[in-house]
Amino acid sequence: MQHFPKDYVLTEDGDVDQSLFILINGKLGIFKGDIQIAEFDQKGTIVGEMSVILNEPRSATIKTLTECHISVIKADLRGLVEKHPEIAQKLMKTLAKRLSKTTKDYWKLAEKVNYLADINMV
Repeated sequence: MQHFPKDYVLTEDGDVDQSLFILINGKLGIFKGDIQIAEFDQKGTIVGEMSVILNEPRSATIKTLTECHISVIKADLRGLVEKHPEIAQKLMKTLAKRLSKTTKDYWKLAEKVNYLADINMV
């Protein structure tokens, strides 16, 4: 477990690394450019999993919004899951919850776009 001050950048959009971050306490923000797209403050939250699973560069910047204690896990995903199978279950649950939220957000946005399109056609 490591301590990070407020406004510390854990990783930046485009970085190439194989680190998962598990929030112990504090608050993390996920950013695309200057826009905050997500915020996490629940103990045990895993972030940084997408680039590790896909073996691709980071798709967003992860920054501390408050002082944080974070477990930084640097390992290949296959080895990590072999040693700690419970991590796979936690990752699947995390991804499913985020996909569900994204689907709901997308649906709301689509409804707004359709509503605005209908107004402009009248």
